[in-house]
Amino acid sequence: MEARRERLKNKIIALIDSGVQSNWRKAAFYSDPQVSEITAQLYERWESSGRAGMPVDYATLEELEVLARKAEEYAFLDEETARAITFSRMSGEPPSRGGSLAGFLKALLRRGGKRG
Repeated sequence: MEARRERLKNKIIALIDSGVQSNWRKAAFYSDPQVSEITAQLYERWESSGRAGMPVDYATLEELEVLARKAEEYAFLDEETARAITFSRMSGEPPSRGGSLAGFLKALLRRGGKRG
């Protein structure tokens, strides 16, 4: 079981933290709701343990399996799709086809106008 944990940790690190050449893919991965929830818990465990090792060291096997599956999903997205996913999560709007910065800013302005 420990060997499986290590393989999964190494896979996640290789696909997302080391292997991803795109910051948009990395942002899409870390902004995924499941990934965000798991990483928040990992950072809490890591902090509680005096920051020994890396946060991923505190993941359960199930959490590692989810993170590895998500890492595979996001590591090979095309740049435009990863950008659109990230912008949509930041704005709370559905992904636009282009995922442009202009589209993101328009969505934020529309959203801001609804509050006031």
